[in-house]
Parts: sequence; structure tokens; C-alpha cells
Amino acid sequence: MSTKSVLSLYTPAELRKLYQENPALFDQLAQEAIKNACTARTPEQSLKLQQLQWTIDMQLRKAKTPVARMHAMENIFYGKIYGEDGQLSKLVSTCKKLVQAVTGEKAEPGSGKEPRKLKYVG
Repeated sequence: MSTKSVLSLYTPAELRKLYQENPALFDQLAQEAIKNACTARTPEQSLKLQQLQWTIDMQLRKAKTPVARMHAMENIFYGKIYGEDGQLSKLVSTCKKLVQAVTGEKAEPGSGKEPRKLKYVG
């Protein structure tokens, strides 16, 4: 039976009880679940997932309380979206390239010049 199906046999209350009564088994199941979650279609993708998990583990290890761990996770995930090289930045960059390709104009950052609006020719 796969780890995923073993973990799915537990309710959240049962997992909490397992953590309290048998933390070693809980940790073993959690590690197996993480290992399975980091398995991807290619070795390169798997390595990238393992590196991300290692980064998360190291940041969580620094946190001393459950609230601090929650804040660390929050910062990791918000960084992936709003960070300097986050998904939002990539989306904006892609949109700018699309506008440039469609209009033929380049929107210079900070110049105040917006690309012209397209007319509906319907």
C-alpha cells in the first residue's frame, strides 16, 4: 500500500492522536509522504522539488514555536508569489512582452508612457 493511501486512512484527529502517542511513527509516515510528493516525471523535476523541500525544512527548523513555523511557511509561500522573482513578477513581465508584441511599442519602466490602447475593430 502506498504512503499516500496509508495517510489517507487517518482523519486529522487521528493524525493528531498518532503524533501525541507515537511521534516516531508519525515522523516516519510524514517523511515517506514528503519523499513521495517530491517524486516527479523527470529526475530534474524531482531534484527541484527536493531542493524546495530542503529549503522549507531549514527555515522551519529555525522557528522555535508553532506560530513562528506558520509565519515561516507564510513567508515562503508569499515569497513565491510576491517575491522579486515570484510568479506575479513573471506574470507582469510576460504581459509587458505581450503588449509590446501586439502594439509594437515598448513601455519604458518609470517613463510614465503607457502603451497605446487597442481599438476595437469588431
